[in-house]
Amino acid sequence: MSIWKRLLLASAVTAAVTVLLSVMPQLDGRTQGTDVAVFRPAPVKRLSTGNLVDSMIGLQLQLQLKKVAWKQAVLSVDLAIDGKGNNTRAWMEDMERLLYLAFVQTDNVSRVLVRFVQQDVSVEGTGAGPRVVAATDIRRTDKWLAFELSKLGEANPFSNAVWRQRLRFSFSGQDGNPHAASPGEIGPSS
Repeated sequence: MSIWKRLLLASAVTAAVTVLLSVMPQLDGRTQGTDVAVFRPAPVKRLSTGNLVDSMIGLQLQLQLKKVAWKQAVLSVDLAIDGKGNNTRAWMEDMERLLYLAFVQTDNVSRVLVRFVQQDVSVEGTGAGPRVVAATDIRRTDKWLAFELSKLGEANPFSNAVWRQRLRFSFSGQDGNPHAASPGEIGPSS
């Protein structure tokens, strides 16, 4: 057999295998017209610097993440309230998602610190950082987490002292001094 015949035979076999492999998925009716995951998402059991970004993105929060830190079993998160200053429901729903990740899905988070921040309009463009409007401090040892976590999305710590105490919720006014504020006071400055 000459070299040209061998080369032609190898090319024909290669073409046939290529066509066969490209037609095979079409023969299986289960996957037709649907996306198929290539990787299976692994549930997060332990939070680490290696999976922190993926875990935060996976939460699909309504508020924008400004800063996330993980240090010695403490998860610290800064959420931007710009444009959602009066939407306490969005604040609490995002907090519920964060706490669910930290205290239900994982077993190595002992404390979650959340700061709600907003760009200070008076110093915007001057290089000054965002202004902390409110902050929370929730610990794994808090007893209410076992029974009330699912109700957090509907809570209003501005008007409910029980939730304010559970979340260790503190507010800061326009002057920067801590005080109890109403959601209207926290909205963007005019």
